[in-house]
Amino acid sequence: MMLLFTLALTLIPSAWFYSTHESTIAPVLPAATGGPQFTAVTLNLAKVTDVDAIVRELPPADLYLFQEVIRTGDGVPSVAERIAGKLGFQVTFASPDGGKTESGIAILSRFPLSDTKIHAIPQIRLVFRSRRRILLASTVETPAGKVRVICAHLDTRINPGDRLRELAPAIEDTRSFGGPALIAGDLNTNDMQWMSHVVPVPWPGWQASRVRELMAQNGFHTPFQNRRATFDHLGMQLDWIFLRNVAASNARIVPIQFSDHHALVAVIGPAGA
Repeated sequence: MMLLFTLALTLIPSAWFYSTHESTIAPVLPAATGGPQFTAVTLNLAKVTDVDAIVRELPPADLYLFQEVIRTGDGVPSVAERIAGKLGFQVTFASPDGGKTESGIAILSRFPLSDTKIHAIPQIRLVFRSRRRILLASTVETPAGKVRVICAHLDTRINPGDRLRELAPAIEDTRSFGGPALIAGDLNTNDMQWMSHVVPVPWPGWQASRVRELMAQNGFHTPFQNRRATFDHLGMQLDWIFLRNVAASNARIVPIQFSDHHALVAVIGPAGA
């Protein structure tokens, strides 16, 4: 115990630096008035399988990005695919596990999907409960034009350096696309610095600020500027929507009864001048 306490003390100066150094976080872009818009929602489904309960509570949207999507086995539709069937949406689903999974991610769209890609994330050994991770990308033909959409669910017990490396394939994908882009999902920006991926040292805001800086450096901003809880436990802000070359005219966070995460809702259209 004394060793862990000593190690925690050695991390405080670096945590202080990362939480207090000058920020390069991008300002929110204004949305154009009167232009075409679509509504996007990102939500961690928390492994819930009751499709009717999910559909009843989902905020209305044109585009959904889901994490922790269950599929019970090979040849069986995932929960996301079943939701898409009820909504009449197009859907693309992916899992790092194959067959049975609790780690699926999905993009559901009222509009056509194309050029879907799965990006593998190099696995990080977390001592226990290590998981393989992927990113899911697709181009969506929205009323505001083609938008490259990437759904992400990153590891929990990692520090910003690893978290930024997990986001790198998403950044590269959108850079290759060149046009408007949306990266969203459960980025797990918890308020901890992790010692050996096991011992947490509380430090609010550190992980989120580093992610926001990375996104700003690559032309992304978020309409969720002020810290607000997106997760029931400890009031942490784990979930995000980041936009490039489009903007949100309205954004809100909606508590969801069936999940321990909240839904992020953004009404998105062309960026204003």
